[in-house]
Amino acid sequence: IDEDLLSIKQKQFSLPAPLAASDPSKPGAYQVKTLCYGPGNSLRRSEFGPSVAIRTRTVDASAFFKEFDGWKAWIRKRYWGFGMDKLPLNARVFYPDGAGPFPLFLIVHGNHQMSVASDNGYAYLCELLASRGFIAVSVDETFLNSGLFHDPPKQQAARGWLLLEHLKLWHAWAKDRENPFFARVDLSRIAL
Repeated sequence: IDEDLLSIKQKQFSLPAPLAASDPSKPGAYQVKTLCYGPGNSLRRSEFGPSVAIRTRTVDASAFFKEFDGWKAWIRKRYWGFGMDKLPLNARVFYPDGAGPFPLFLIVHGNHQMSVASDNGYAYLCELLASRGFIAVSVDETFLNSGLFHDPPKQQAARGWLLLEHLKLWHAWAKDRENPFFARVDLSRIAL
């Protein structure tokens, strides 16, 4: 064996200087408040039932699901209590206790089984962001997730479109004097 292959030379290098910033995993200075919004009629998710803080409209996503019919569509509608023509705009909101305006951060969970709530999995991140001065929204799209025996076709396109429908709500709320988020959302700083 060649001796050069067995010898290891240690390279000289230096680490970059530590950042002069606070630990990003630590909570910020703001107290965090929470609320849920949605149409208020959820059969499967109590947090999106009658006690929602802000009532929202439903949206018609049936254009994405033209070929989704028969027993698969029937089972999903029976389980959730609504079809693809009346999807709810549900979300959990974590926000700083302060005047703002604050940047808006919307996050959507992955595609797990539809019988398991997914949006609450990001509570830890949303709470941290809110403590650091962000309005953090965990959007519920559990009703578009995989079913026991089927996945709705074009569900990924519908998931993206549904997120844009939530953004429409936030744009309206930031300008509505009757909404608790009036003038508290910085619409020039939005992250998805």
